[in-house]
Order: sequence, then C-alpha cells, then structure tokens
Amino acid sequence: MTEFEADLDAGDIVHLWQKAPSRTSLSEVVVTGGGSEPVRRAGAHSDDFTRSVFEAPMAGTYRFGWQEPGTAVSLAYSFAPSRLADEGVRLLHTTAKNRASEARYKLHFQAPWGWMNDPNGLCQIDGASHLFYQHYPHSLRWNTMHWGHAVSENLVDWIDQPIFLEPRAELLADNGLTGGAFSGSAIPHAGGGVRVFYTDREDDREPSQEWQITTMSPDMLSAGPSTPIITDRPSIPNFGKDIRDPYVFKGPDGLWKMVVAGADDRGGLVLLYETRDPEAADGWTFVGILHREPLSRSIPAECPGLVALDGEGEGLYALIFGIIGYRDEATRRRNLSYAIVGRFDGRTFEPIARREVDFGTDCYAIQAFQHADGPVGIAWAANWTDVFKDRDFASAMTFPRRFIWQDGQLRMPPVEGVKALRTGVATEALVGAGSVPLARGLGEIEIELATPGAPFRLDFAHPDHGIALVYDGAALELVFDPPGNRVVPRYLTPTTTLKTVRIFVDVGLIEIYADDGLQCATKRIDSDQPISAIELHVDPAAVRTARLWNLRPRLGAAA
Repeated sequence: MTEFEADLDAGDIVHLWQKAPSRTSLSEVVVTGGGSEPVRRAGAHSDDFTRSVFEAPMAGTYRFGWQEPGTAVSLAYSFAPSRLADEGVRLLHTTAKNRASEARYKLHFQAPWGWMNDPNGLCQIDGASHLFYQHYPHSLRWNTMHWGHAVSENLVDWIDQPIFLEPRAELLADNGLTGGAFSGSAIPHAGGGVRVFYTDREDDREPSQEWQITTMSPDMLSAGPSTPIITDRPSIPNFGKDIRDPYVFKGPDGLWKMVVAGADDRGGLVLLYETRDPEAADGWTFVGILHREPLSRSIPAECPGLVALDGEGEGLYALIFGIIGYRDEATRRRNLSYAIVGRFDGRTFEPIARREVDFGTDCYAIQAFQHADGPVGIAWAANWTDVFKDRDFASAMTFPRRFIWQDGQLRMPPVEGVKALRTGVATEALVGAGSVPLARGLGEIEIELATPGAPFRLDFAHPDHGIALVYDGAALELVFDPPGNRVVPRYLTPTTTLKTVRIFVDVGLIEIYADDGLQCATKRIDSDQPISAIELHVDPAAVRTARLWNLRPRLGAAA
C-alpha cells in the first residue's frame, strides 16, 4: 500500500489525480480517518490521470492509500474553499516525474508541479490579478494541455490555485488522440467570475483542424461546459491549418473583439473577429486580416494580443504576437516576438512604431491585460527552440512588464511591484569592488551611466555557463556560452545612447531592462546552480550609480 496523510478541516477539498495501468481497468484510492467509514474513489477508464474529489466531512487526520501497480497517483492537493484566494492550495503528493524544481526560480513564478508554458487568461478582478497558464500536471514535459491558475495582489507574490481547465475527456481517455485546452484569454463577467476563450485541435483528421472554444467560470475555481464558437477557417486564399490563441477585448466601438493567429503562403497573419453579443458567448464573425507579417514562407503567428495604451499613448493600441518557426539569420535567434503600436478603430489597424519584445528571446507568448495601474504583460520565460520531447524542462514566467508609450517609443519596464522583493542594498558601489557575491544567487543590479553610451562589461560567475553583459557603445549584448558544442545565437540590440540598465538575477533566469524597458532581454539558464558573484568593468568616471540590491524570494518559493 502506498499512502500519504493530510490533516484536514471539515469542508476541506482534496483533488486526487489517479489512473490505472490501462483504460480497461479502474484505479482506486481508499480514504480512511476522520472518524468515518472508508471512502473509495474510483478513477475513470483512461490512459491519463483524471481528477477525483474528496471533501472532508469533519476535522481530522486522513490517510489516502492505493495499491501499485493497479493504481498510480500523480498529484494531490487540498484547499479550504472559503480561504482559497488568500491561502491557495496545499500540496500533498507529487512524484519524481512532476515535482517542481526547488532549486530554481526563487523570484519568478513557476508552476507548483508539472509542465508550464504560455500565460493565458490574464485579468484583474476585485483588485486581484489572475494568471492562467498552459499546463500539463503529470510530468515536466509537454503533453495534453490543461490550464493552471494563480492569483496575486502585487504581481510578484503568487498564490497557487486548483487546476482550472481540463481537456476534453476523450483526449485523456485515449493517448492516441491529440488536442487539449490550448492558449487563450479571459474577460471578467458582469455577474461574477470570468468567461474564458481557448483553442482546441485535432491532428487525427486530414486536414488537421483547430477551433475556438468558450466556457464560463462563476467561481474562479473551475470551468463549466465548453462551447465551440469559431469552427471554420476564414475565406483567405491559401490559408494554413493554424488558427489559434483567441485574445478577446472590448473595442473602441463598444463591441467585443477577438484576434487569433495563423498563416497563409506569404507569412504570418493576425485575424480579427467581432460579436454584438454583450456576453461575448456567441455570434462571432470574421472581420478581416488585421496584420500580415511578410515572410519568405508560410510561418504562423502565435499568441496575438491588442491592448489599449494610456498616458501619452491614450488612443493607441499595442499589437503583440510571436512567430513560431522563424529564424533571424543575422543572429541565429529563433521564435521572435514583436509589438507594433498603432491606431485601431475597431476594424482596421494603422501601424506607427514597431519593436522587438525581447532581444534575449526567452520571453515568448507575452499576453497583456488592463491592470488598474495600466496595461501589463507577462510572458513565458523560455523558447521552444530549447524544448526537446525526451527531456524534462523546468521553466518560469517573466516578471510582469508595463506597456508605456513615451516620446514616440514603447517601453516595457518591470512593474513597480518588483521593488517589494528588495531587502536592502548589498553593495552601494560596484565600480572598483571586484567580484561581489550574490546572496542565494539572487540580486537586482542598477547601473546609471554619467556618460550615455559609455562602454562597460558585467561578468556573471556561474559554474556551468559563461555569461556577460557587454556594451561597446554601439550595441548591448548578452554573451551566453552554455556547456557543450551547440551553436549559440547572438543576443544583442543596437543602441548608442544607453544610459540605464536594471538586471534581475534569479536561479535559472536573468532579466535585463535597458533605458527603462526600451530594450529588454530574458535568458533562461538551464542549471540548478546559481550565479555566485558579479563583477563590473567600467571607467569609474563614466558611472553615476552602480549598486546591487539583495532580494528576497517571492512568497511560496522553496526555501
């Protein structure tokens, strides 16, 4: 008998994820304790783990047991429904296959178990920000997609919630089928809760098909029955098989709008749909091509978004998207993301300015939403070029970034909430200090040049990777030399007037913000080992400020 124990209050809920060796048999978990008769939870006929639910009838210690190999349990967590938003879930059981890394990502959000990729459904409700994300709970490798969920009051400290959205039951029942609850968005519902939009697909037919789905959640705990809302491809000549990642928002004309991504034979496309349904639940019609990304071949756009700017940008929108499968030949970087600022009248988009989202490229599928402090975006801090089907892959989300239109340029600095991680100045003067240690491998580095454009070099001491941030007066480059013989891209951006740089160092991740987010770089470090020290090389006369802040781990990060 394999088992675990949990101390539960009356009314506490436990979610168990269980399966049998094959779908011809049923798994069984037996719950004992609490002064009541044993309770048996039988799983479904399924090739994958499915959720069973147990509610504690009274306070006490409960034992959850099962016989292997007839039953396997991948995951179990408990929560008190009345305190869920404040306390989150309590992890009770994982396995070696889906256990999250305790060494990495002390500052940045990572899934509490399993695989994670694109952020989804970003929204703010009653002051709390909700982050949903692409998720497979039962291993650290991509598989049939679910949606995970976390909430935050400050966009930095996240509280894990129950798994929110599950794929169609038939996909879990048969490993031969493909599909899942893929990327999408959410809008707050006037009656409470959210309406969610996402993509599902079937690769098991010719041609393969993708379609857009909607569902409601009145309680932010789980999603109700789903309904297809866009099932046909638009009438565009030579349109490809991809139509995905619905992003829904209220347009300037008061109608609900949706952008989805795809491709034709000339490049990536962002498509626009709209509906007059005030609930956004039905009546979606194709408006037209909102943006075409000219490419040498058919490469789909992904994860589009269109977010209204404020301040100096009042009346403007930022169109964001990624290009999956694209390679920049000059730098060998892959899967780049872009933001285009322009005017949107509800049906057409007129570009004004364009920028690359992140020259480090480990900032993919960025999604923006309207926060009380202005538009904010979060991205997956990874890149598909580093993902291999036969290898585990731990990943995190970037820090949330603001979208600020200033002096005719789009800046993407981190949100003010990141300052809540500071615990004090570790070193006030990095210039001439030599090698400066990083406590627990965490730190924030601030550099302000007295002479804009003055060269410098910042070295990061790491046992496995060679890492340096180099500025020669013409380009800012993150020099990255991982172990092995792999060809490494050049992560650089041109700038001759660089004045300020903020660098956040986490275990497994670096984020760089130059000139208040005018240029950004994110780089995932595939190692459990922290950066132990930094060393700044610069002409002292060229520097106004160069300090290192100590940072605390985010709440919920492993100690």
